[in-house]
Amino acid sequence: MKKTNFKKAIQDRYKGRGNSWVKVDTESIVYTQLINFLSNIDDDTSIFIDNIKREGFAWLRFSKASGTIDNPLCVFEVRYQGSKIDHPNCLLEVNDTDAAKLDLLGNTPYKLQLEVNPNERKVKPTVNKTQTKTQDQTDHHLSEQIRVIKEATLTKPTNRELENWYNDLNGNK
Repeated sequence: MKKTNFKKAIQDRYKGRGNSWVKVDTESIVYTQLINFLSNIDDDTSIFIDNIKREGFAWLRFSKASGTIDNPLCVFEVRYQGSKIDHPNCLLEVNDTDAAKLDLLGNTPYKLQLEVNPNERKVKPTVNKTQTKTQDQTDHHLSEQIRVIKEATLTKPTNRELENWYNDLNGNK
């Protein structure tokens, strides 16, 4: 394996919208590393820690792959002041074997509203009952059309239809 191939393989794991964020379970060794890392930061990290405790997991943003082929590392950005704020100097190095065990968050913490108290979260609008009735009527109409099509009787093909079918099979026009 080439020297840079291991880095590319790591980077590919975190490609795609929302896939640069990982979920760090409280039982993970990475969680312990993160809490120790946060305790050494001079700024106030209490809001981030409160959010982590409330949600039951932490989140980190993949930054880059580093290390050597014998000791590959993943570098994660710890965005403790908010997931939309870049923290280029707040980086946590994690062994790749530990990082590979982390689940992808699947979206940004902002979009998932992880940094918002549950009672202040925006709720998706519920479906209107009239929309449901209209949908039910449409579904019934479609199922009726499907039944009619299934019950349609087959007719004997015309000579013209047979000729067109034969020409299509042979690639003739």
